[in-house]
Amino acid sequence: MAMKLSELRNMSKKELWEHYDKESEHVQPSLNYYRDEIVRREQNKQTVVLIWLTLFMFLTTVFSAIGTFI
Repeated sequence: MAMKLSELRNMSKKELWEHYDKESEHVQPSLNYYRDEIVRREQNKQTVVLIWLTLFMFLTTVFSAIGTFI
């Protein structure tokens, strides 16, 4: 039986991982399970690249502004 949403939201991340690991022993994974993990990993890589590009653009803008004022 599933938990109420309020109970689920009050759980710590560690508790959620423990429940997930416990329940995963009794579940047969589908193709979506693997596809979702692939997509999650690709999104994480894209997020890291986007953060670095944003930082680069910020620093370029700062140095350009400093160069303009000097």
